[in-house]
Amino acid sequence: MTGRPNALDHVVNAIPAHALLTQSPFALVDPARAAAAQHFEQFTIPVWLLTIAVQIAVLAWFWSSGRSARLRDRLRARIGSEFWVRFCFGALLALIDRGAAFIPMFFQYRMSWIMGLSDVLTRYWFGGWVVATIVAMIAAGLLAAVVLGLVDRTHQWYAYTTAGIIGLTLLLTFIQPFALAPIFSSYRDLPAGALQRDLPALRARAGNTSVPVVEEIVSRRTHSGSSYVLGWGSSQRVVISDTALAGASEPELRFTVARSFGWIAANSALHLALILGAMLVLGSALAIFLADRIGFRRDDDPVSRLALVGALLGCVYLVALPFFNGYERNLDMASDQYALAVTGDRVSAIRGAVRGADQSLQSVCPTLFSYWYFATRPPAGQRIPNLQGLPSVCR
Repeated sequence: MTGRPNALDHVVNAIPAHALLTQSPFALVDPARAAAAQHFEQFTIPVWLLTIAVQIAVLAWFWSSGRSARLRDRLRARIGSEFWVRFCFGALLALIDRGAAFIPMFFQYRMSWIMGLSDVLTRYWFGGWVVATIVAMIAAGLLAAVVLGLVDRTHQWYAYTTAGIIGLTLLLTFIQPFALAPIFSSYRDLPAGALQRDLPALRARAGNTSVPVVEEIVSRRTHSGSSYVLGWGSSQRVVISDTALAGASEPELRFTVARSFGWIAANSALHLALILGAMLVLGSALAIFLADRIGFRRDDDPVSRLALVGALLGCVYLVALPFFNGYERNLDMASDQYALAVTGDRVSAIRGAVRGADQSLQSVCPTLFSYWYFATRPPAGQRIPNLQGLPSVCR
């Protein structure tokens, strides 16, 4: 059961076309949901800040207190291989970092559950947290062991590291649809219906004939609908959630698919992967540069200072994230314009935007901080007027 269409869906279905084309987003989005979204945002911002601050502070304290060096010495006393010492050290740093953030992350999950955005039971949320922690430990351990190994062997370690990070980012993004995403979610072919019959005509108008469109089963986790593109190049998949298929009208779904075709036509997924890889490289380089300007402890070496580098990398992340989100929002806006050109259906586009804001509990005009750090898509106060051909109502 998807829980869709629900009462909110029926309200959105009843909005007249003239109102969608002319009224302000503040009038179109359900007032109670808009107020709840602001309340949720007021909770989310401090909890998210606390999560990041705790992770940065714990890593910085772990280094400055000398515990980082003591952990390194204990590992070297028990493990003969320096590769595995570095791997275990990096993995344990990731465990410490994730453990420090556990309580605020759990509060965030509980608030999402209370607000009706998540239907995941606590035991399943905790299981997902454990899996994500194990993945982070393995990734951090390999990164520490491989990079420090390159530093030992060549003065050009930075060039190999740069190529490796960007190459790995592209590889993981490419294999995500068939090797990574199925581990965490379930996908299947689109069910027979009007959307399935509309696809050939949409593909012809968009010039897209090969990218599959699949359904994601999310109804056990949430009632909110979602759509996105997985992978890049020949591995791409257009994904629409079962909740979106159940709750949205056929014209809205056609616009959604056309948006995804616009994303694919612009190679947006590849651009985002390249930008992400470049930001990881530049962020790491800046964190190492800053760490080198901080005085060394007597018991320091490159292994023990990984904790300090990790703390500084968290600070760099705070600076870089708004730029990455801004770039992704621009790509999303371009997809809207592409879909309008393909379908010519402004009414369904706006109806879908109103439905998304209601179901996902999005603020019509988020605070500046929330816009910078959380908005990977334009908020309703920006997106709806853009679809109407009007200026944004958000300052």
